[in-house]
Amino acid sequence: MTPNTLVSITAGTGFLLLAAVPGFADQAEVPDTLKTLTLNGQTVTPQAVRRVDLEGPLYEVRLRNGDTFYSDAEGRHLVVGTLFDNAPDGLVNVTERHDRQRRLDQLKDFPEQGTVLYHGQGNAIGEITVFTDPSCPYCQTLHQDIDRLTAAGVSVRYVPYPRGGEGSPAAEQWAQVLCADDAHAAMTAAFGSKALDDTPTPACRQAVDDGFWLGQRFGIQGTPAIVLPDGEMGQGYVPAGELIQAIERSRQ
Repeated sequence: MTPNTLVSITAGTGFLLLAAVPGFADQAEVPDTLKTLTLNGQTVTPQAVRRVDLEGPLYEVRLRNGDTFYSDAEGRHLVVGTLFDNAPDGLVNVTERHDRQRRLDQLKDFPEQGTVLYHGQGNAIGEITVFTDPSCPYCQTLHQDIDRLTAAGVSVRYVPYPRGGEGSPAAEQWAQVLCADDAHAAMTAAFGSKALDDTPTPACRQAVDDGFWLGQRFGIQGTPAIVLPDGEMGQGYVPAGELIQAIERSRQ
């Protein structure tokens, strides 16, 4: 099996192939199940199979910064990358599946008073969470689509994610938004680079810091970062029409 073969088999799964070490293991040590593999319905023959000194069970370890790796019980042998289940119906990205559920669980526990929510109208199709920064040009562009999204039945929940971190001008502006009498109007003004005269309380500043650190745990590297109803996360601006389609697909 060549790397190109594996890429074609796992297209769209995010599968990462590490270069194999040349040479063959003692064939007596190779399980029959590894001599010929079926991946996403295609039969492949490995070029080499070599046993490593890794004894089960295998544990998923997640660090506070969001990094994930897999370890044996002693913490001696570590596997960094994506774990897949070679299920009968095709490869299942176990790492991403766990990530999605983890995001949903943590967002569920995030206080509503630390967010700004725009309710979808008519027939609801789902809620998205957007980690956003008023000073981010792509976040400003996404905010211009807010009426189209809500009209399509999408609820949009903004979570503070000032790119400059705690104490930055964007963090202070977000705190002003959360403390404003009309958070929606203040949010729009902030995205329009207008000065706000609201005085933020320590509680509002703390809510902004909490949002920032939640985004850090999610591994956010750019804004807007959008979490779909099924927990899938993408980073960067997505036009409203494409975003609505993605939300509808996430419900299937």
